[in-house]
Amino acid sequence: MRPWAAVALTLLACVGCEKKKPEPSGPGRIVALDTEVAGLSGLTRDEHGAFWAAAERGDSVLRIDPATMGITQYPVVGLSEGIDLEALTWVDGTRFVLGTETQESGRSRDLILDGRIEGQAFKVTPIGHLDYVHWQMTARNNHGIEGACQVKGVLVFATELALDDRGRRWAPLGVFDPATQRWTAHRVALSTEDGKLAALDCRELEGSIEALAVERHYGVARLLRFSVPRGEGQSIEPRVVTDLSKLVAPMPNFEGLIWQEDGSVVLLTDNQYRGSARGPSRLYFIPASQMP
Repeated sequence: MRPWAAVALTLLACVGCEKKKPEPSGPGRIVALDTEVAGLSGLTRDEHGAFWAAAERGDSVLRIDPATMGITQYPVVGLSEGIDLEALTWVDGTRFVLGTETQESGRSRDLILDGRIEGQAFKVTPIGHLDYVHWQMTARNNHGIEGACQVKGVLVFATELALDDRGRRWAPLGVFDPATQRWTAHRVALSTEDGKLAALDCRELEGSIEALAVERHYGVARLLRFSVPRGEGQSIEPRVVTDLSKLVAPMPNFEGLIWQEDGSVVLLTDNQYRGSARGPSRLYFIPASQMP
């Protein structure tokens, strides 16, 4: 066979072939979630250790069994059209609080929801707003509340917004204390030129709220740790504890975070891009040894 003919046959044999995608790798266990629900955003854990995640488009909330990784799907009821679920934190019993966003540009606030398991459904009810006027800014489309956590009822909300001030980039961080019914407007320094806060978890440490957050963008994924101040709003300087871009490949879109008691981290990926799912959603279990 002539050389050009062999090349032609090889090319014909590969017509329609797809380039094989590299398998995900990281320093710990990686679990592909067995669900058809796409576009997960927000991750939390209840008192029994079960994981919970919300579908961005608001059709479902998932319970993930921590031992078997089996999934129970709860349809969401009560959500208005055009509102996306982006953040989720367990509060107590069967109650959760959720953060949202919309596709409207120039809006001054985003809705906060109460979520409760009622039978086989997940019922949501509006309970308030995060007002961006606290930071003298508005939200662009598809950017809103990306992380939520709570310590003894005090709620902390991370936003995907970014503001520039004197050559630095900052992410608004809102804290709501139900005891006083007051909001406190902090801002967190971002560590990269393009990154934004995409997930959040927090815990009590010596009477203070200690937070862990994901800063991410294309090719950027870092874990930031910081204390949430009491009193008036402040500028917070976080510490970069882990550069995930050096540990995980290929780089996924992390949009959920659980900070476990042993110091390890569970990260949730959003598998949806421009309306299409690309592979399964995954949980990445990052060991405590990677959290200096």
